[in-house]
Amino acid sequence: MSWSWDQVTAMTSIAGVIGGLISVYFLVHEVRRNAQALEGATVQSLMNFEKDVFALIANNAPLYLRGCEDVSGLSPAEVLSFDRIVGSYMSLFYSAHVQYGQQLIDEEVWEAYANALRSNLAKPGFQIRWKTMEMSYPETFRRMISAL
Repeated sequence: MSWSWDQVTAMTSIAGVIGGLISVYFLVHEVRRNAQALEGATVQSLMNFEKDVFALIANNAPLYLRGCEDVSGLSPAEVLSFDRIVGSYMSLFYSAHVQYGQQLIDEEVWEAYANALRSNLAKPGFQIRWKTMEMSYPETFRRMISAL
């Protein structure tokens, strides 16, 4: 069988298209895997930050519990320490908020963080101390907190 130049060109074009499609498939596959790996790393990073914040709360449990109920009974030094706890806690949630906004964590993870934040914002002392520091956070975050 003898091939004409047009037939060879057509077969080469078809092979090129098939090769291109295979390359696109593998590229899409790798991008998806990379996105999943990035989300996993983001969640792990948040969990490490969370572990540190929870350790801070646990190491200062009596102060944290008293402060959440009534900050007026705290000494100035205790207010400063309680503020650092509240600030660390809110920074954890700000990090989650940013990562959720960048679609690095999914809706389910974000909802878990939002539910935990709601429970702490319901505590009177926590709410009072948050109000003293909220202006140090971006407006989008403050609006999200107000909407909870």
